[in-house]
Amino acid sequence: MGLVLTGATLIDGNGGAPLPNAAVHIKGERIVWVGSAADLPLPAQAADQVDVSGKWLMPGLIDAHIHICYNGSDSVFTLLEKHRDDLVLEAVDICERTLSQGVTTIRDVGGEQYIEMSLRNAIDRGFIRGPRMKLSGRVISMTGGHAHFIAREADGPDEMRKAAREQIKAGADLVKLMATGGSATPGQDIHASQLTVEEIAAVTEVAHMMGRHVAAHCHGTGGIRNCMLGGVDTIEHGTYLDEETADMMVANGAALVLTVGVGNPDLESYPLTPVQQADAERRKPMIEQGVQQIRKTIALARSKGVFIGCGTDAGGNPLAPHQFAMARELELLVENDLTAMEAISIGTRNNAKILRWEDEIGTVEAGKYADLLLLDADPLVDIRNLRQIAAVYKGGEEV
Repeated sequence: MGLVLTGATLIDGNGGAPLPNAAVHIKGERIVWVGSAADLPLPAQAADQVDVSGKWLMPGLIDAHIHICYNGSDSVFTLLEKHRDDLVLEAVDICERTLSQGVTTIRDVGGEQYIEMSLRNAIDRGFIRGPRMKLSGRVISMTGGHAHFIAREADGPDEMRKAAREQIKAGADLVKLMATGGSATPGQDIHASQLTVEEIAAVTEVAHMMGRHVAAHCHGTGGIRNCMLGGVDTIEHGTYLDEETADMMVANGAALVLTVGVGNPDLESYPLTPVQQADAERRKPMIEQGVQQIRKTIALARSKGVFIGCGTDAGGNPLAPHQFAMARELELLVENDLTAMEAISIGTRNNAKILRWEDEIGTVEAGKYADLLLLDADPLVDIRNLRQIAAVYKGGEEV
């Protein structure tokens, strides 16, 4: 029989007009019927009715770029000095908080000691609460490349193949490359390309043979170009996208996973620790330049028809806390001239496709998991209302 959520205004994630006085029939983990409450079929009428009138119902959010093993407030170097058990216990709390903030699925693109694999297993077995997960395992960088201190360093095509296979052996759903420098690694040029086309192509060959996709950290244009020539599936960040590389992405069917929030950190909503203050000061010129640049990149990507997803990079540096990070990401998309509906569709439907999970999650449709976010206020009127959470459902269970 299941249960029926009835009376809410439904935003189904597909980008169409909201449906007032909607009903969603859930059996077990899945949605079995969606429509107007006035048209509720007989089997649904016999189910337990939950009146959610006056609320807004939408798919659970999907974070397509996160680091669940890092807290986003300490320096990564500090975290690496912690005992593994301490990281595990903190990550359990991060998983639970992430889910409670309306994020029902994540794609972790750089873990620590494969802790994220254990977290996924514990969540799937019901030992702890947390979002569904797609995982990359350890990032792969050149020797001394971006994030080399947490990476599997490799040089040359053969080493790259072996490094990719190691991640897949450990349970990775995708492989993550570091194709340019990054601001989280002191002293690096974010424009500098760090992998050759041949090295990138070796990884994509291995991953695609094994049914995995490849994500690449890229800021500089040269790195994006190399990744397109090497067959990468998603560009993470993509800060300095230009017309040539945008056209290459469209031709290759590659997606751009924006991470606007990490380049525009929230320095007002919470007190900064000394570590965070120092990192904010060190990165201040890059942050100011990045805020201006990302507006151009988003406008270009939209004009060219690049497929857009988004993620938070929460945990990726000391200024990326797991505090409504996905809600803030969508807020910043709206600040960069997207409509609230477009932002919501990117954070649900589009991200589901990027995770290659679009048949199971991302929209409120019959047959998909009942991963739902119930809000007290209309996010289309004010996208900040994504923080006004009344309930979160994962697999039909209120969490």
